[in-house]
Amino acid sequence: MTTTIEDNALSAELQELFLIAKQWSTDLQFINEESVILKNLIHNPLEPEVNKKQALLFSPLEQQLVKLKLQVIHLQKRLAPLTYGPIKEIKLSLIEEHQLLKSEMEEILLTFHATKNELLGHIPNT
Repeated sequence: MTTTIEDNALSAELQELFLIAKQWSTDLQFINEESVILKNLIHNPLEPEVNKKQALLFSPLEQQLVKLKLQVIHLQKRLAPLTYGPIKEIKLSLIEEHQLLKSEMEEILLTFHATKNELLGHIPNT
């Protein structure tokens, strides 16, 4: 079964997907920068066991962050030519990749905020 979509509508949808991917890239950069700030902020005044807990929480988050950055860049590279050139063929895998990244982005944002809130709870009030 083939579904035909008007070129203008398809072009607009592809541009929107590209802009979403750019926003994800910005979000990932923000998480990276904020995690560096958090590490510097909480590294010194905390007890050693809290520092160990912080390392355990941030290590998988940082690994996931690196993986997601690469996936978002890959998606942007796939979408970029489709946003300005003639559209010949779009495979379902493009939409599947976008949906997978969407759920992974939501997960990392939630995880980061939960981790940040937990670690900020250990900072003594001054």
